[in-house]
Amino acid sequence: MNEFIIILLFFIFNFVILLSYKKISKFVNVYDIPNKRKIHKNKTPLIGGVLIIICLILIFFTNIFFNISNQIFGSDTTFYFFFFTSLIIFLLGFVDDKYDLNSNLRLLILSLIIFSILFLDQNIQIKVIKISFLDDPIYLGKYSIFFSTLCFLLFINACNMFDGINLQSTSYFIIVLISLSLFTGLNIFLIIILLSLIAIFYLNFSGKIFMGDSGIYLLSFIFSYLVVKSYNLELIKNADIIFIIMMVPGFDMLRLFISRIFDKKNPFRADMNHIHHLLIKKYSYTKSILIINSIILFPIFVMLLGFNNLVIILSYLVFYIYFIYHLKLNNNK
Repeated sequence: MNEFIIILLFFIFNFVILLSYKKISKFVNVYDIPNKRKIHKNKTPLIGGVLIIICLILIFFTNIFFNISNQIFGSDTTFYFFFFTSLIIFLLGFVDDKYDLNSNLRLLILSLIIFSILFLDQNIQIKVIKISFLDDPIYLGKYSIFFSTLCFLLFINACNMFDGINLQSTSYFIIVLISLSLFTGLNIFLIIILLSLIAIFYLNFSGKIFMGDSGIYLLSFIFSYLVVKSYNLELIKNADIIFIIMMVPGFDMLRLFISRIFDKKNPFRADMNHIHHLLIKKYSYTKSILIINSIILFPIFVMLLGFNNLVIILSYLVFYIYFIYHLKLNNNK
């Protein structure tokens, strides 16, 4: 009964958000201004992260009365570590949205934040890598905290670079959430986050708001945390399952890094070579977002059918290289 009441309250909260997003946008006063590198043409509020952090703050106070954190975090202390780290990461993204921080400074601050939470909560360190197509697990020992920090940073930066057109990131995070729930069960925390993502999805679909760095940093940290937590609890059995769910932004980030390094550019410097830029040049917005969602969903769907994960990863890598090559070739004609 308590869970139903909580879900109903958060449903009402998100409905109120839909009605009052203009007032929130005006109060926050952080906008994405169009320029020659960006696709949109109107000044757009960057409040996706604001809506998510408000949701987390409400979860924080709801937990005091209903103690919902134990379902996934195990204890109040663990939840508080998670909450305050999420708040700090949101603030970093918010400042970046507002003042456009230097990429090196941003990476340094983010690294220190992630390293600190992993040091304080060793339960979210990746200490052993179990791969379905290898006989023996890989034990990381004293390198666990460094490897775990790297994994968090790679996913957060990959998601940040993957964000580009309306619904691209929002739909990806919904896919990650649903995929995670297939392995862990759809607990109340995931349902609450899903309700907020659906509200953001609607507002983003109509071009009324963007996720912003604050939203991308915050959500990618939340899902990194939940995925590693689920893996350590053995709700997700093998690391290659995680890789398949998260590999599309990762592959695109790797391609961009390699391309920029070959062109003797800063790998963190923005350009017009992202997958959404390439698609928009050839296809309409609708077709572009459908293609992006299809290439995210297909390997996950094939994995759930029981195909060998190594075959899925290698086949997808070949497909991705072929797809990007022909996309760029057609765009250059």
